[in-house]
Amino acid sequence: MELREAIQAVVNECPDQYAKSYAQAALSLGGSEDAVIVETSGAVALAHKKTGAMMIGEELKVQILYILSNVQIWRGPRAREVKEVLRKAVK
Repeated sequence: MELREAIQAVVNECPDQYAKSYAQAALSLGGSEDAVIVETSGAVALAHKKTGAMMIGEELKVQILYILSNVQIWRGPRAREVKEVLRKAVK
């Protein structure tokens, strides 16, 4: 199983909504160079241009760590397979 397939499995199969949202962001918000600073209600955030490309490098590694921290409730053989791919990606 490839990393993209594992992240897509989280989006499609994991019961945790936070894990799904982090996985979806990893798949659809690629490219930090397209980020712009946005201020809303006194908070500052980065907004990424949707590119359809997967995140890369350190940004992807951090995103995978967020995904891993939220897939703990997902159980079964498919979950174990996906988690193993995600763990290997951040080593």
